[in-house]
Parts: sequence; C-alpha cells; structure tokens
Amino acid sequence: MRILLFGKNRRRKAAKGRVTKGLSVETYPIGDLPAMIATLQSGSLVYLELAGLGPAQRQEILALIPENPGLLFGVVDPAGAVADVASLFHAGAVDYLGRKMAGGRLNAKRISQVLTYADGDAADQDVDETASSEPAGPAALEASADGWQRIVPGREYPFAILYVEVDSTEELKKRHEPDNLTGAMETFRSFVEKMASQHGGRTWMWSQFGGLVLFPLKNGASSAPVCGLRLLLSRIFYDVEESPLPGHISFHLALSTGTTVYRVRDTGEIISDSLNSVFHLGKKYTRPAQFFISAAAMNLVPQKLKALCVPVGTYEGRKIFRLIPPRPLVAHGQGND
Repeated sequence: MRILLFGKNRRRKAAKGRVTKGLSVETYPIGDLPAMIATLQSGSLVYLELAGLGPAQRQEILALIPENPGLLFGVVDPAGAVADVASLFHAGAVDYLGRKMAGGRLNAKRISQVLTYADGDAADQDVDETASSEPAGPAALEASADGWQRIVPGREYPFAILYVEVDSTEELKKRHEPDNLTGAMETFRSFVEKMASQHGGRTWMWSQFGGLVLFPLKNGASSAPVCGLRLLLSRIFYDVEESPLPGHISFHLALSTGTTVYRVRDTGEIISDSLNSVFHLGKKYTRPAQFFISAAAMNLVPQKLKALCVPVGTYEGRKIFRLIPPRPLVAHGQGND
C-alpha cells in the first residue's frame, strides 16, 4: 500500500519520507494532486494537509477525492480549519488529525491504526464469522455519570453510540431541489431526535444526511438497541405522517460502544478511536436499510431481541451482528391463504 501526503509546503519525495521502520510516506506539493489522483492505485492511503490553504482551496482539494473512489484518505488539519469534522467521515475519510492532536502531526502509530482499518476493509468480502477478537463490552466500562443529568461537558465518558444515515443520498440530490431536500433532512433529524429522546439518547455530530446519537450507559446498560429497532419499525409511519418527500426514505444504522469527550457544541473538533470505529462501521460496512451491531454492543441487546441478531462477519477485528426486525405471524386460517 502506498502512503502519500500532499501539502502546500511539501516537496516531492517519493517513497523517501520515512515515518518509521516499515512505513514510508511519499510527500508531494498539493498542486500535484489533480494530475495524480486518477493514477493512484485503489487502496492507496492519501493524506491531505490543509495548512496554508484558504476555504476555497480546501473545498477544491476535498472535492477531488471522489474522482478515485478506491482511495483511502485522511485530513491533516493543524489549524483546526475544518468546522464540521463529521462531514469528512460521512464522505469516507478514515482519519483526521486536528489542532488538538499533537499539533496535527502525522506519526507512525496513527498510520498503523489506519492501515489496520484498511486491512479490515480488504477482508470484507472474505469474513471469518468465528473470529473472537473483540473489545471489552460495556460491562467493563464505568457508567456515564448515571445519565445526562450528571454528565459534565468537556469530560470523557463511555457511551453507546448509534450511527444513523439516509441511504442513496446521491440519488436524493438528483431528484430533489436543494432547499426541499434540506428541509426534508431536517424533518428526518427531528424524527431521529424524538425517538432517541424517548430512550435517553441525544443526536450529536450531524451532517445533512445523518450522524451520531449518544446514549449514556447506566450500570453498563442502555436502551440504544431498542431505539434502533424502533427507528426501523417506524420508518413507514415516518414516510406517511412526517416526511415531506413524495418517495420513501430508507436509512441504515450501526451501534457500538466507546468513550469520547462530550461537548454540547463545537463537537466537530472532537474525534477519538471510538468515534472513528463507529463511523467506519456505519459508513463502510453497514448495508442499506439494515441495522448492524458490534459484538461489544451486543451486551446491551435485551434477551428477547438476541434471537433476532445474526452474525454477518467481522469488521476491524470485531464480530458484527445484524438485527433483523421481526415479522408478524399470521395464524392458520387468517389472511388470504
């Protein structure tokens, strides 16, 4: 795998800029990216260094990434210029180094973590359902200060983290006017917020088409899995009663656990391995209209729902399950049979 770093003040050093033994980073001027991006082999890891770039230049550079969908990309942002970090992960980013993360410097440990993620992506088509390399479940974590009432912004807590994202977003952009789509997605967020609040959750990092919902862990427990199931089962009612769009809205869900610093606002600057992992699971592995749950979060699933959870493989070394909503049973002699 090639690792390349593009920046305004970088010189061409192909395969010479060694970060550490076994990891070589090629550095190039940011101006070389437009000509090189289409020629890079699928699976290459590209870091975009935003230092010294104005807002328009940043947008132009980031807009080049979709031209080669096989790339893995990260952003080095030492000045903290990106206001909405979550949007980068929704666009497929695998890493972000901001102002508060060692000054936004790239190091061997960080690259090794991303390479592990890349290896997990490569194994998606040949998963091992017997793998047992799983992190400790929420039972091993402390309670999140007994719920929201005791959580102090700026401190780190364990949470159940639910990823929610609308499917077929590019198709939606083509079919609907921007203002109409923006209004519809605000309605969708309100739908998620209302359901989440009934289960002790709060929408947190959010872009136009989805984001994260945090659920404090009370004595290692949370109703996040039930919230996810209710969202799936309520989709048709949402389409009929609330959605302003003429068609049907489909969305996918991913649930895991982890720790993160909680802030009420400016959450775009907060990033952690736990958040990265949930974004990757939701964005890269979960399928449309499905609800995937990591092995760590399976400890949160009520016993009656565990029979609905089937293993679907492993991702980033973690066993993953799919929660399949129950179907109504029709007694013999009823219906049109």
